[in-house]
Amino acid sequence: MRRIIPFLVGLLLCASSAFAGQEYHKDAASPTQQDTQALVNAVQELIEDYYVDEVDQQALLDGALKGMLEVLDPHSTYLRPHTLSLLRDNNRGHYYGYGLEVSVDEGEIRVVSPMANSSAEYAGVQPGDVLLKVDELEADPDDLDPMIAYIKQASLDDRPVHLTLRRDSEPELLVLRLLPSEVEVVSSESHRLPGNIGYLRITSFNQRTASEIRLAAHQLSQAPLDGLVLDLRNNPGGLLDAAVQVADMFLSEGVIVTTHGRFFDANSQYSASRFTLFRDLPVVVIINEGSASAAEILAGALQDQGRALLVGERSFGKGTVQSLIPLLSGGGAIKLTTARYATPNGTFIDQQGIDPDVAVEAKEDGDILSNNNPLLSLQDDPQLLAAYDLLVPKSAQLGRP
Repeated sequence: MRRIIPFLVGLLLCASSAFAGQEYHKDAASPTQQDTQALVNAVQELIEDYYVDEVDQQALLDGALKGMLEVLDPHSTYLRPHTLSLLRDNNRGHYYGYGLEVSVDEGEIRVVSPMANSSAEYAGVQPGDVLLKVDELEADPDDLDPMIAYIKQASLDDRPVHLTLRRDSEPELLVLRLLPSEVEVVSSESHRLPGNIGYLRITSFNQRTASEIRLAAHQLSQAPLDGLVLDLRNNPGGLLDAAVQVADMFLSEGVIVTTHGRFFDANSQYSASRFTLFRDLPVVVIINEGSASAAEILAGALQDQGRALLVGERSFGKGTVQSLIPLLSGGGAIKLTTARYATPNGTFIDQQGIDPDVAVEAKEDGDILSNNNPLLSLQDDPQLLAAYDLLVPKSAQLGRP
């Protein structure tokens, strides 16, 4: 929860005598919906009548909606029409902007993951970086809207932004220049490793992810396969349905994920069908602190069902489900947290994350995932090497690079 800053209390108390005839108060009992609406209307009238400047009614409405949602959790928010359009484009596999996924964590704005093939990735932004400034605008973890609006306008103007970042491994602050670009979000990539091992990396989950994985499975199966490395590092998540579809390709039975909420439709169980693309193929999944949300659904399902071993570091721990609810008035929508999800064993991972079966720390000197040649990465990437070693007997590794 974000805290309410009480710096205006003294001013309000001093000014209250000017409106002594227009007090609106209740006793300690919880207000009804009718009481709440009456109070909101009264405050709106006071603002319209007495505020020092003319009031933009749309800005007032936007602020009221934002205020109601931001006290719930960091993932519930009000989306203005333009923001809603961008979100839908991204879910369809299109993204225009800088490719930065952030979250408020312990009073700081931290990068969850740079989007694949984005300006943020190419500039060297890494998971865990703390965002301090965008150009000269201070990043305020208690109010992200000004920063988000600034970044969106910059992308519309097609101009670069400079991010000031703090990285734990660097003694000085970093300033990285990002250019906006149109990104076709290719959410996966695949290669073959020595020893008949397939490598499949999923960078996000959108409406095209499942079809991409089917194509990758077909391409990888053109030659014998003895195992598969599924790389979910720095995957910030995406669509629940897409994660379920991919999990179903690895599982022939059993629960994939369950969701739990206060209303009937928020409570669901997603189970595997009998059809599978990777039947009986040994699988090792790599996760790290940038693996979040839908990526954790997939990793948790394969781990709990005994279908795969997990290697790497504890995942991010974003275990809630958001519903996109259009608003009839104004053309916007609210993104509202409507459920928590549990892995097949009934584990709720929100703010906890998923622990790997085999803990392996990443190298500190750069992001190995930016290397497009996995053959060169085996010796440089301890997490990938650990996953590979679990799939290939030592006696069969004599010819590896």
